Amino acid sequence: MSTFERHCQLLLRAYPATYRQARGEEIIGTLLEATPPGRSWPLPRDVRCLIAGGFRARAAQPRQFTTAGNLRAAVLAGIAAYLAFSAAVSASVYLSVWAVNWQPEALSGWQFAAITLPLVPSAVIWLSRRRLIVLAAALPAVAATCYAGPWQGIVIGSTVGRLAFLAALVALAGYAERPGWRWSWPLGLFAIAPLPLAVAGRLSGLYLLVPLLALSIASIAWIVIDARPAIAMAVFLLAIQLPVTIGLLAAGAGFQLSTLFALIVIAMTAVAVWRLRRQSADPGRPAQA
Repeated sequence: MSTFERHCQLLLRAYPATYRQARGEEIIGTLLEATPPGRSWPLPRDVRCLIAGGFRARAAQPRQFTTAGNLRAAVLAGIAAYLAFSAAVSASVYLSVWAVNWQPEALSGWQFAAITLPLVPSAVIWLSRRRLIVLAAALPAVAATCYAGPWQGIVIGSTVGRLAFLAALVALAGYAERPGWRWSWPLGLFAIAPLPLAVAGRLSGLYLLVPLLALSIASIAWIVIDARPAIAMAVFLLAIQLPVTIGLLAAGAGFQLSTLFALIVIAMTAVAVWRLRRQSADPGRPAQA
């Protein structure tokens, strides 16, 4: 394969994978005919057209489903991201404390299971077998019920909250619309991001805020092409922030920065949902699985 063809394949990454498989060779052949010999890259106008065409092809993807279908897939991805991220953070804290001050306890197995098992249903939401998804969600539900609460001064998490999100994941997984496989890499990123920070001893709110802020900005910018990542990110952020905000308001703490943050995320969600309605299929048109 020549350098020119490799560069063309790199530019074709702007298109969805299915489009590249169907039309990739044809596009490269057209570029070979239109480009003067000896060039390692296509002409600048062809590069611009190629990237613009890729973005248009990606913008057409939400039209495969109705607004409700796209919204279900986005919320499902946000819930899976939250479960994966919270499990990874809790597991990182658990392992770091356990490594420093190891104390074998009778409940240590349930503790670790309650922390890590939410990663299982987050990893199988792409499967069409709902029974498997229900089983995958039942495992962490049982573990969370058997053990929940503080351990070594660390609050492992709210049992009610975990069970509610697991139930929502199972309910949404019963529909045909689910996140595509291309959503797997950001979900995997949420699952592994806390681990290197824990190893480096930098697992704190400030260090976790940087990658989350970068992903939030990227999802907002992508609203023009596809609003679903912004909705998924908003669900993820609200799942983290709303319990804190509600707790502060219930304690009479008044208006806090967390409240302002939650209001900003809700406003971003409203804009993303409005944009998603314009990007989705006509309500009268049946959704395509």
